[in-house]
Amino acid sequence: MHNNLIYLTDGRGKVDATQLSDFEWARLVADNRDSTRRQLVKCAWCWDEDKVTHWMKTYSRTNGARVISHQAGECADHPYQSLESDEHKAYCDRVERVGMAEGFQARREARAGDGRTRSDVLLVGSRHVSYEMQHSPFKRRYGAKERTRRSLAAERDAVAWHTDSGIIAGAASVAMLRSNQARLPQIENPRYELRILGGYRKVLVWECTSREGHRCPRGSYAGCGATHVDSQPGAITLDDFIRQAPAGLVLPVRPLERNGFWASSRDYEIWVDHYGAASRPRGTRAPQRHSEQQADGHSRPTSAQDHAPAVPQQRTDVPEVVTGVPNELINLQRSAMGEHAKLASLAGEAYEAQWKVWRAAAESLHSAVTEYSARDTVTMSRHEVEQAVKRAVRRQE
Repeated sequence: MHNNLIYLTDGRGKVDATQLSDFEWARLVADNRDSTRRQLVKCAWCWDEDKVTHWMKTYSRTNGARVISHQAGECADHPYQSLESDEHKAYCDRVERVGMAEGFQARREARAGDGRTRSDVLLVGSRHVSYEMQHSPFKRRYGAKERTRRSLAAERDAVAWHTDSGIIAGAASVAMLRSNQARLPQIENPRYELRILGGYRKVLVWECTSREGHRCPRGSYAGCGATHVDSQPGAITLDDFIRQAPAGLVLPVRPLERNGFWASSRDYEIWVDHYGAASRPRGTRAPQRHSEQQADGHSRPTSAQDHAPAVPQQRTDVPEVVTGVPNELINLQRSAMGEHAKLASLAGEAYEAQWKVWRAAAESLHSAVTEYSARDTVTMSRHEVEQAVKRAVRRQE
């Protein structure tokens, strides 16, 4: 149902029309027969977003489907939207609070230029990350994949889907973070850690021999001798994810696939170097890989069956411009990484002081990358320049 969120002026306030019983719906249709004169049903979307009052028509089709529509020529249909629960609001409040404390911009219910693409919370740092909390099952024709495509097309760098339901996470067709289930007081408590149980992974690289203890993707009992890249569940909290995603420290791998996941920027570079640019964000599709149920209960993508051993000097998926990255950018990247690494052993005031040092180093790097990518002689985009610098630093190490 489109336009499902409505305000009822008879005292019931904001309701989701799909949740009304058959009797309540039939009574509403009868009472609202002359909608503009009766002034009973008001569009909640138009009122909440633009403070404009539109009186809605309500009726049922011959097949029993419920319909709520604007008057002719008044406004376009709005997509289905769940009524915000107390838990949903608490999650968004927490994300907004953590993001702003980290120095990012955080905008609630942010709308893109198309007027139809919204984010529960839009986090703006060096990257634009749209945070979406999903408490209810996805609706047909406007599911996670379609909403992710629209958000990426609206110049958002990434969409961070989050749920605390294993059923919703299992049915999602995009990269989705799943946290432990928490009650409202726990969500509102800033000291309570919301642990990410799925959707964040660590990338593994191993030489396929019998000594390594990994199962060979090619079925060789003694190992095939090739270099394989795969992933396993990683550990991160929701708060740490929010602190890192807008800064580009965690990135989505295959965001528009069911077995997509988030990984650290370093692990992301390893994955892209091995599997190529098809694993990059912003909607490009990677080759399909099969999942395998492991003994520990995690669903882990197995390695591709037809990839060749990794030979660095023969790689063709690394741009040649990597060798021409200015040393200034490489030194700034190395400096920022060094300052960030110091945060791991600090706490309290020392952590806050070092965090400011790291942020200054990161901002210097981002400014230099932006200035370099804007030159007429540079053919790469800003994102490609940034990734080339990180790749050059990792190869030097």
